[in-house]
Amino acid sequence: MQSNTRFSPIIGFVTAESLSLLGNQMAAVAIPLLVLHYTQSPIATGIASAGNIIPIIIAAIFGGRAINKFGAWNVSVIADVLSCASVVALPLAFVTFHDVSPFLIFVLVFMGALFDPTGIAARQTLVPRLAILSGRSLENINSWRGALENGADFLGPVVGVVFIGLIGIVNTFYLNAVTFLLCAGIFSLAVPKTRDTMLEGSTDAVFSMFSVWRSITFIFTHPQLKALAMVGMVANFAILPFLGLLLPVLATQKFGSTATLGICLSVFGLAATVGAASFSWLSRWCSRSVIYYGGLCITGSALILCALSTNMYSVVASAGLAGLLLGAGNPLMQTILQEETPAAIAGEVFTSFTAIHFVMGPFGLLLAGIMTEFSSVEQVLWVAGGLLLVTAIIGWSWLPLQPLRAGKSTLYP
Repeated sequence: MQSNTRFSPIIGFVTAESLSLLGNQMAAVAIPLLVLHYTQSPIATGIASAGNIIPIIIAAIFGGRAINKFGAWNVSVIADVLSCASVVALPLAFVTFHDVSPFLIFVLVFMGALFDPTGIAARQTLVPRLAILSGRSLENINSWRGALENGADFLGPVVGVVFIGLIGIVNTFYLNAVTFLLCAGIFSLAVPKTRDTMLEGSTDAVFSMFSVWRSITFIFTHPQLKALAMVGMVANFAILPFLGLLLPVLATQKFGSTATLGICLSVFGLAATVGAASFSWLSRWCSRSVIYYGGLCITGSALILCALSTNMYSVVASAGLAGLLLGAGNPLMQTILQEETPAAIAGEVFTSFTAIHFVMGPFGLLLAGIMTEFSSVEQVLWVAGGLLLVTAIIGWSWLPLQPLRAGKSTLYP
């Protein structure tokens, strides 16, 4: 009984986190389909997709300071409640207005995604404490989290496509809002609200205008975090357009099938789930460089195969290959962050790292939209896949990652 009591908070934690991610993946299917349906423009779709990415960058300025000031538990619950309210605004706009411009769609998507990164970072800072409470290692906990996160990536597109067909695109966003409320409720009931001892000793300097710069400096002076940040920027420059723009265009305009997009994203998520679930096992047999850079090599090759695909079945298979080992990279990065980040600046470093990781994403989406509009989606896939391959080879050669350290963390003793 005592073991189950110790373990229940982490179960509630990952359940709440998965529900929130499930809603996000439903929206990830609905948003590009909505914009393509109304505008038939890859450029407009790229602009709308960028509205999901820019808030991650903004979170680096305010998110970490909010976590340190108000506490990770409070910020997590508040962020989900605010996300629920902001997501409801998008379907209300379509109910109220007959003609919604791409710019308004961008603004509403931006507002809907504004609170997500801070809530995600807040939950991430709680993982080491919950790992200690449950008696599990960081690798073990992050492997489960990664598997459930990618499981949401798998189920979200399927659920999204089904509900889009049953109740329409606009009403599907209401489901997204409900998942945020469920996430906040489950989290607040299951996860104990304890004193944020990681924040003791924090001074006003933490909340100064230089706090973000301090966390960025820490990341780029730390060998492992610098490698992950630099490679991650380039990787997301290619991967985010693939998922948010190139696959929707390929599925709807080349093969004329909305269902193909949902299947592709689901197979990608399922493959990534397998990769994330196998991270704990892989970490015992493979180096960090093999897991991380090997995943990027496979993903780059898969993007090129998508460009060569002549039917929907080969596109689906290529999408699955793209996520196969990429899924293990997420729990690996979280483990490194939790091992190496000092407690006093954890919130700032986590949000800043996420922002750095995604900072090139909006530019990739806009550039991919322009290139697709004036050339072809196949050519853009060739370029994106080649960029990933070159980045992985360079990173593997000059930015190797160090061996795992058996779950040690500087966040908590």
